[in-house]
Amino acid sequence: MLESTQAYKAAIVGSPRHIYPEAILGIISPDLQYGAVTASPGQPEVSRLEQLKDEIFDLDANYAALEANRWILDGSAEGLPADSATRNWQAGYVSRDLSGPDGRFSSPQTISMAFSRVRILQYFSLHWPKDPNDGVPRDFTVEVEQGGQVYFSRTVTDNTLPDTDFSAFTVYDPDLIRVTVTRWTLPGRRVRLAEIMPGLYERVDGSKIQSLDVKQQGDVSCTSLPYGTAALSIDNRDRRFEPRSKNGVFQSIEERQGIPISLGVRLADGSVEHKRVGIYYQFSGGWTTGDNGLTMKWNLVDIVGLLANRTFVPKGALPSTLGGWLKALVSQLGDNFQNRWHADPDYVNKPAIPGSPEALEGKSCGDILRWVCQVTGTWPRADADTGDLTAEPLWNQGNKVTLDNLTQFPVMEANDDLASITFTIYGQEQSQITVSGNSSASNLTLNVNNPFIRSGQDAVTVARAILSSYGGIRLRTTGRGDPSSEIGDVDTVWLDASSAMAARRIQQNFSISDFAMRDCASVLLQADGAFLFSEYVVITQPGIWTGPPGVEEIRVILVGRGTSGARGSDGTYQEDGADGADGPGGRVWSDTFPINPEQAFPVSFGADTTFGTHSSANGKVYPYGFTDVASGKTYARTGVASPLPGSGDGGKGGTGGSRGWKEKEERRDTHYNDAGEVIGYYWYQETVLDIPPEPGTPGAPGASGCAVVWWAKPEKEMEEKLRWNTRN
Repeated sequence: MLESTQAYKAAIVGSPRHIYPEAILGIISPDLQYGAVTASPGQPEVSRLEQLKDEIFDLDANYAALEANRWILDGSAEGLPADSATRNWQAGYVSRDLSGPDGRFSSPQTISMAFSRVRILQYFSLHWPKDPNDGVPRDFTVEVEQGGQVYFSRTVTDNTLPDTDFSAFTVYDPDLIRVTVTRWTLPGRRVRLAEIMPGLYERVDGSKIQSLDVKQQGDVSCTSLPYGTAALSIDNRDRRFEPRSKNGVFQSIEERQGIPISLGVRLADGSVEHKRVGIYYQFSGGWTTGDNGLTMKWNLVDIVGLLANRTFVPKGALPSTLGGWLKALVSQLGDNFQNRWHADPDYVNKPAIPGSPEALEGKSCGDILRWVCQVTGTWPRADADTGDLTAEPLWNQGNKVTLDNLTQFPVMEANDDLASITFTIYGQEQSQITVSGNSSASNLTLNVNNPFIRSGQDAVTVARAILSSYGGIRLRTTGRGDPSSEIGDVDTVWLDASSAMAARRIQQNFSISDFAMRDCASVLLQADGAFLFSEYVVITQPGIWTGPPGVEEIRVILVGRGTSGARGSDGTYQEDGADGADGPGGRVWSDTFPINPEQAFPVSFGADTTFGTHSSANGKVYPYGFTDVASGKTYARTGVASPLPGSGDGGKGGTGGSRGWKEKEERRDTHYNDAGEVIGYYWYQETVLDIPPEPGTPGAPGASGCAVVWWAKPEKEMEEKLRWNTRN
C-alpha cells in the first residue's frame, strides 16, 4: 500500500472525482553510457557539469554572480559560495564569461557532452533556465559527432524558449553533442544550461493519452511468474512514431526502454496527488499504429516481464544470497539495470545456494527468480513506485474497500485445493519429500523441482509459501480503482457496517478510456492453507494456555483492546453537531516462535493482551485492521459500528446532534380605554415552534482483544505429511 495523504484518501473515493493519467516517454538508448562533459573557455567554480545528465530539468539556485541587476538586497539572491560542493543546489553548467550589452559574448561559450553505446540518435533536447531573470540563449549552434566528424548541425537564431528540441535527423553510433552559444537574451548574464538529453524524454498527460490499461499481478507462492503489463495508446498526429515518417523517431525505439506511468487524483484544494503504478518497458516490438498512424499503441511489460523468459548467462561466480541473485538477474538486462533491485533488509542476506549448479544451465531468469524467492521465504514483484525488481515477505496491511467504491457486488468463487506437494531435494544425494496439502480429497498435486532446495527444512519453507495460495476463496471485484493499492496488500472488504472479510490482492487493473477510470477489476485471494499450521484457538478469557503434547512451534497473534468512538457533539440552534472521531483498533503483535513441550503461557486482557512474556503493546495499529490470512478473519479494525467482543475493533464515532429550530411570529395586542374605545396597538413576538437541538450520540465502545494461537499437529500425526522416498 503506497503512502497517501488524508486528502488523497478522501478524493479517491469521492464523487465526482478527477483522474489524471501521466506517462513519460523515454525513447533513449537503454545502454547509454555518459562520458566527460567539457566546457570552454572555462566556467566558474559553481558549475556542476555532472548535473547535465541527471534528468533534472530545472535550475533552482537563484544566486548573484556579478551579473547585472542580480544583487537584490531582499534575501532572494544568494552570493556564490567559495566551493560549489558546500551547497547542494541544481547549478548545471554556468559559463565563465558574461554577455555584453547586446547579449553577445566576446568568445563563443561551448559545452560538449560525450557518450557511448547509443545505436541511433534521432532526437535530443536542451533545457535552459526557467527563471526569466536568467534569460535563455538567443543564438546558438548544436552539433552531433561520431568519431570526431560532425554528422548533424543546426543553428538557432532569435530563440526565446527555455527548452529546445531537435529532430528530423539520423546519426548512427553518435558519441558527442556540442552546444555553442554566441548570444544571450539578456545583457550581463552567464550561460546557464540544466540538461542535455540525448533522446526523447517527454511527459504526456490525459490530453494526449487516448487509452491506458495497466495490469498488475503476482504469485506469492512462486509456482508461476505473472508480471505486470501496460497497454498505452497516445496521440501520434505529428507522426513522430510513424514508420513511414522520415522526420520521426521511430527507428530509435528499442527493447528495454522504460516508460514510467502514474495516475493522479485531484484533491479538494485543486492540487493533484500522483501515484506511480509502475515503470513499463518496450518488449519484443510490442507496438501498433491505428487510425492511419494518428495513434501509437505500445504493449509494455514491467521488469519481471523483461526477465521472465530471458536465458540466464552467468557472469563469474554464482551468487549465494537473495540480494546477490537479484543483482545478478537484473544485470542480465545490461549495466544500466544492475542497481534496479530491492530486497527486504531482513531477507537480503538470506542464503540461496543451488545444490546442483549444473541444474541452472540454460534456465530462464524467471525460473531462477522464483526458486530463489521460494527458499528465502519471499516473493517477487515489480515495485509500483520505483519499478525495481523487489523481493519481500508477505505483509498484512492494505486498504479499506467499501461497497460505495465498487460498481458491482463482489463475486466469490472457490479457490483450488491441493492434495500434496512432492519436492526434489538437491542434497549430497537427490531424494524426494512429499508434503500433504490443505485437502487430501483434492485431485490436484504439485511437483517442485527447485535446485535451491537442499534439505527437508527448505522444502517445508517452500511448502508454507505454496500453501498460502491454496484453499479458501477468491474474491473478484469491479470498482472505480485506487492506485495506492499494491499487489500483495491484504485488503479489508466491508460488506456492511459491521461485517468485513479480508483477502490478499493478487491482481488489479487500472483502465482509462474517454478520460475516465472505471471498471477496474481486481482479484483477491483468501487462502486457508498457509503456514502448515492446521490447528488454532482464539482465546478471549484470561487464564493459562498449555501447548498440546508434541507441539514445539506456535504462531501467535495478540490483539489489544480497541478504542471507543468519540461522542458526537451536541447540536445548537445555529448548526448541526460534529460527528465524533472513530476509535482505532487495538495494537496487534504477531510472530512464530519455538516452545518447550507442553509449555504453559499465562494469558491476560486489558488495554493490551499478553501471552507469557509477549504483549500486543509491542505491535502497532493497522488503520484497516490486521488480517489472519490463514483463517480469513480480520481483527482490530477502526470505526466499526457494532464491534464484536474479542475482535479488538475500535468503535465508530457517535453522530452529531441535529440543529434546533425556533420560529417566532409577530402578534398584535389592542389597547382600549375605559370606554372600550381602541386607543392603540402593541406589537410583540411569540415563539410558536421550538424544536430543541438534539444531543450527540455516544460512540460505539471498543471491543476487547484476543489471543490467536496456531500450531501444527504433533510429529507422530505428521508422519503422513512428510514421507521420504530416496531415489535409486
